[in-house]
Amino acid sequence: MRAIDQMKAYFLEMAEQRRKTPGDDLISYLLAARINGNPLSDNHFFGSLRLLLVAGIDTTWSAIGASLWHLATHDEDRHRLVQEPRLLSVAVEELLRAYAPVTMAREIVADTEIGGTMFRKGEMVLLSFPAANRDPEMFENADRVVIDRAENRHAAFGLGIHRCIGSNLARMEINVALSEWLARIPEFQLDPEGTARWSQGTVRGPRQLPMIIG
Repeated sequence: MRAIDQMKAYFLEMAEQRRKTPGDDLISYLLAARINGNPLSDNHFFGSLRLLLVAGIDTTWSAIGASLWHLATHDEDRHRLVQEPRLLSVAVEELLRAYAPVTMAREIVADTEIGGTMFRKGEMVLLSFPAANRDPEMFENADRVVIDRAENRHAAFGLGIHRCIGSNLARMEINVALSEWLARIPEFQLDPEGTARWSQGTVRGPRQLPMIIG
């Protein structure tokens, strides 16, 4: 709760600045937004900003961590990206597909039967984006990381109206992180005496990744 209060205080200060001097930014946009002619409530305004801030933190660092884990355990892929840095943006899409960090929950709005299982209105269901990304009907060699995969309609950022609003920012952050890492540290591997620890839950990625550099 202290963290929530601190975030609200920060956003409140930013909002006061934007009210005096609106800009081409998200806070100004939300302040000017109207629903049925009414401005957003404080709960809606601050909740939206808090959600966008928090949602873009552990998801992105989890994707970066999983990418580093893969490159630390697959020398051929790492060496190729070092030698062909222009391939990185394509490789990032494949790493997102293979190690999608997010599994989202949705509320069932009507009784529905899928594959012989009845889902009742009001129940919650987890939609596994990582599982969808390994569907053999959609991806050739679905369980294999192919860093130059040409056709890659993955669902790591979700689909439809719920697709991640920060997907392009996340892509940029992952590309920059891996590009800068590989430029400075082209040789690295997991420490055989260490233990890689992965998170559990709806956001998955390494939380401890002992490495040997050089």
